[in-house]
Amino acid sequence: MGVGYYDALLPVQESDAGLQEVLAGIRLPYRVLASVCVPGGRIVLAFVSVSRMFATNWALAGASQEPDATLYALARPARGYGLDRRWDGARWWSRDQKMMVVFGFGSYRLAKVCVRGICSAVSGDDILFMHGCALSIGAGAERRGVVITGNSGAGKTTLVAGLLRNRECPVAVLNDDWGAISLSRRDLVSTGERMLHMKQSSVLALCPGFFTSAPAGSYSIDLSERDRSARMLVSPESVYGTAWSSSATAVEHVAVVVRESADWVPPGREGEAIFNGSLILTTEHDKLREERRYRQLFDRIAVSWINNCDTPEALVSKFMSAITRCGDGRSPPSRGRVPRPPPMGRAVTGR
Repeated sequence: MGVGYYDALLPVQESDAGLQEVLAGIRLPYRVLASVCVPGGRIVLAFVSVSRMFATNWALAGASQEPDATLYALARPARGYGLDRRWDGARWWSRDQKMMVVFGFGSYRLAKVCVRGICSAVSGDDILFMHGCALSIGAGAERRGVVITGNSGAGKTTLVAGLLRNRECPVAVLNDDWGAISLSRRDLVSTGERMLHMKQSSVLALCPGFFTSAPAGSYSIDLSERDRSARMLVSPESVYGTAWSSSATAVEHVAVVVRESADWVPPGREGEAIFNGSLILTTEHDKLREERRYRQLFDRIAVSWINNCDTPEALVSKFMSAITRCGDGRSPPSRGRVPRPPPMGRAVTGR
């Protein structure tokens, strides 16, 4: 079981007290309802925050709608609201009330991590939220959906950039970082984010001339980061151009990118699940539920391990070879199992 960056820095804990009672008497800030798209519907999330930035990146839901969950992203430390400072040490989750409370909140990256976890926790058993870039490769009858996942730094962006430059194979990008897959139908849709939260280095890898060609208003620096040159909010069309798509696709393949030595051998058929580090896994039941979801998905699709141990061109070639081999009806590189994390990383985590 893996632990992501924010799980270690600010872990999710179940509250032993009713969070509604904890919040009683606090003058709460701005509230807005946001809508996150999933196959066959959407998840409505209520944001209670001092900043509209966190909520308005998704489509706004109607004010009269009943939210599926609530995220209290409170700017001041807990003592600023008259509470004990122990409340500053975690992201507090109430399963019964379907609400998360975070004090001292100011990071867009943390907001997105919270949204991922909450959406997964309140979704039905047919929905799996998965970290990775979701693509459709090819056209017509040859078109197939693929999710590229892997640890940070493994080479996911390098691979996607290479695919976009490969004019012989049409590519449509549906999600850049995360998205929901229907386990029964295997279809995947865009989450509906208006702006992508990306590393500046990733933007330049995907679109080398970005800062000279991007239209005015298509991006902004993420001022919630200490390093102002690290990350940005950017419109997907300005990065991916016509390759960005809001259409759905059926997922047929998952490519796990790793960066290992040339003699590295992919894991065997049995292994532990690759969990996204931003999921809410506070109980053994949570872990088993996620594992069942992953096993159900991987029982029905092909899974390839792509070792990024050579040139970017070789990485693209390995990927296309794996996709083509499965598309031709030959045995996929691995199937019917939950992949194990590579030896150098315990889990696939978000940006």
